[in-house]
Amino acid sequence: MRTPQQPIGSGFGYRSTAAEVIDGIDLSNKLAIVTGGYSGLGLETVRALVAAGAHVIVPARRRATAQCSAPPAG
Repeated sequence: MRTPQQPIGSGFGYRSTAAEVIDGIDLSNKLAIVTGGYSGLGLETVRALVAAGAHVIVPARRRATAQCSAPPAG
């Protein structure tokens, strides 16, 4: 069974970046867990969440792979 997709009127679309979506949102004292956060869309999500002040945990099967692509701390 399929549910037809409907626009939600958020003002964001397929070209919106993670930084644009989270702009102006304060995530200080918030915790986020991002699976797949060491590459691709997950990495961009991690960068945006960290920039907004969140503490982000990125679980990974291969620690060395995740550490090589980790964004700079700070």
